[in-house]
Order: sequence, then structure tokens, then C-alpha cells
Amino acid sequence: MVFGWGKKKEVEYEEPIETMRSVSKTLTLDEIPKILDEVVALRKKTLTAEIKLHRSRIDPQREVLLKIANELYDDDLNTDDLDPHLQIMVNRGKKEVISSIKKEFANPFPEINSPDDVIRFKKASSIGIKKVGDMLGKHSRVIHILASKYAKKLKEDLKNLTQNLKEVNQLIDQFAATENNVKTILELLSSREKILQKISKQDARMNELTLSINEKNQKIIEFENIIKEIKNSSNYKTYLDIKSELGDHQSEEVQIRHRIVDEFTKISRPLGKFVHISSHDKELKDLTAKLASTPYDALDTTNISGIKKILDSIVIGIDSGSVSVKDISKSKEGVDEIKNSLPSLIDMKESFETKKHELTIKLENFDLDSLQNAENDLKREESNVSDISSKLKTFEDENLDLTNSLPTILHQIETNLKDVTSISYIISLDNR
Repeated sequence: MVFGWGKKKEVEYEEPIETMRSVSKTLTLDEIPKILDEVVALRKKTLTAEIKLHRSRIDPQREVLLKIANELYDDDLNTDDLDPHLQIMVNRGKKEVISSIKKEFANPFPEINSPDDVIRFKKASSIGIKKVGDMLGKHSRVIHILASKYAKKLKEDLKNLTQNLKEVNQLIDQFAATENNVKTILELLSSREKILQKISKQDARMNELTLSINEKNQKIIEFENIIKEIKNSSNYKTYLDIKSELGDHQSEEVQIRHRIVDEFTKISRPLGKFVHISSHDKELKDLTAKLASTPYDALDTTNISGIKKILDSIVIGIDSGSVSVKDISKSKEGVDEIKNSLPSLIDMKESFETKKHELTIKLENFDLDSLQNAENDLKREESNVSDISSKLKTFEDENLDLTNSLPTILHQIETNLKDVTSISYIISLDNR
């Protein structure tokens, strides 16, 4: 509950306006801290003097409130004629109001001799005024009805105290705003210095990366020359010729494999059935299975007797009926044809394998380690250059952003300096 003084329109306090002509000055970044120290020192001194003046006005008002409280204490307020219940309310309200005023305002407010005293004064006075105001608000009805002459005095005095305290708070808030601006300027100066240090550090790192790229590009040229020299050599040309010839043999191998498969296709049915009924030993059983699946791999001189034995066993199986075929005569004729062509087929395969082996040996005799090493080194260095270039680009982009932020920081410093000093400063980056 408010004790009534909020009903009338208060006259707002207006700071005297001093007309100042805009002044521009040039200064360096190194000069700013000293200027800020001087401004803060002057503002502290001014704040102390102004609050001291307000204290000299407020403390007598405190004494007035005490005097009113004493007068109220001696006044019985003619409560004898009141209802007993109302007497209790009046006496309790009177007692609590007087007690609150004496408790909060019995001692003078702190003297003002330093900026620290200002804060203590503000705290003591604001707490005292609030507590007394709250207490008066609590018993507002009783005081206004039964102690109206005191209510008016208390109202006016608390109003004056509150107004003076409001002006004190305005002065302190103005000084706090100055301190905040000063803090912001110092933070901006620190931020700018950190940015410059980071730019410098990254510039050094970028120089290192650029040097590294140049060194690796030189190595790339060296490896490319090594590879070019090797590939232009007669030995390497011979290697390519052999490799090409070996490639041609691969297609020849496919043709030979197809021819052999085509031959054994003639007996694929009886051979497939014989695989499952053969009573031969494991070695011949394995050879039978290989003949049925990949006859090319089974054909060689060491296997010829075993293959003939298998073919003879197939004929016996056909005659006995253990190997069932659609056309006995045709199947036996196919077995005979393969049996007769075995030497030529094996000779054709082994002749081809011999040529292939000779070419493979020749190819293996070439030392390609130097070429492979050079190609691997070339890939590694090209990958390194790509990675380093990516890092370098990241640093360049970041440094560009950091550099572009510096003018904005300078402008912010100039703006805050003007707010603190009322002077338009232009920051010069040239040391004077």
C-alpha cells in the first residue's frame, strides 16, 4: 500500500542542459587509456561532490521525520473514546510507524568523502526510506483518519526524501553508464589487440604453408621428371611391348579354353554321370571332377595316363549300363575322339603356357620399383599440396574477416569515447 504521495503529479527533475560546440580531436590508441583514467577520476570527484550536496539536503529531512515521530509519540490521538478494538489498531499502527522511523532515521546518513561513501549512502538512505514508506503504507488508513495532521507532514517529508534520492540515483546511474562505456572501450581495445595478434600469428603460419607448398611443388616437378625419364627409356618401352604381348595372350588363352571346353562338351553327359559313380581312388576322382568342371586346368602331360584311364572307364560304364546315355554309339565315339586328340590338346595348352610363362618371367625381371616409388611419392605430394592449400585458404578467409572487422571496432571505440567525453575523437593509427 502506498502512503498517498503518488496521487499528485510529480515534477520531473531536469538536468541543466549545457550547450556545447562539437569538437573533434585526433588521438592515437595508446592515448585512450590515459584519457579514460582522467575522465573517470574527474567524474568520481564530481559525483562525490554532488552526492555530498544532496546528502546535506536529505539528512535534515531525516531529522524532520524524527521530530514528527516524536510529536506523534507524545500525542494520544484521543483514542479513549474509540472502540477498544479500534484503539488496539490505532496504538499498534502508531507504535510501528514511530518504531520504524526511529530505527531507520535515528542516526545521520553516512558522510560523503569518497566514491565508496556514495554507495553506502545510497544503500542506507534508500533502505530507510523504503522501510518507513512500507510501514506508513501498511497503516495508511489509520494514520490518515486519526492522525491526519501527521500524515500530511510525513507525506511531504517522505516525498522530498524520495525526490532527492531519485536525483541521487540518477547521478549514480549516469556515472555507472560512464563506467560501462569505459569498460566497453577497454574491452574493444583488448579485442582489437587480440585480433591483430591473431592476424599476425596466422600470417606467419600462412607464410610457412606457402613455403611448404613451394617446396612440395618443386618435389612434384622432380618426381614428374623421374617418371618421364623412366617412361622414355628403352627398357620401359620393352616392358610395355612385353606387357602388350602378354595381354594378347590372354585373349588367346580364352580361345584355347573355349576349344577344350567344346571338345569335352561332346561327353559332358557321360562324364558328369561318371563323376558320381566312379570307384576310382581319390586322386582319379578329383581328376574326374576337374575334367567335368574345368577341363583346361586338368590337361597336362602328368595327367594324360589318368585321363585315358578315366575315359576307358567311361566306355566300360556305357557298355555295362552303369553310365546311362541317350546314344551309346555317339557317346563312345565322342570319348574316342577326345582320347585321340588328348596329345594335341595338351601340346597346344602347354605350348601356350610355356610362352605365357616366358613372357611373365621377362616382365617380372624388369625393376619397376623406382617408377612405382616415384608415382607413389608424386601422389603423396599432390595430396599434401591439396591439403595445405585448403588450410591456407581457410586462414586467408579468416584473416580477411578479421581485418574487415577492425574498422568497425575503431568506429565503436570512437562512438563510446564521444559518449564518455562529449568530444568527437578521430583515432589515428600513425604513432605520433
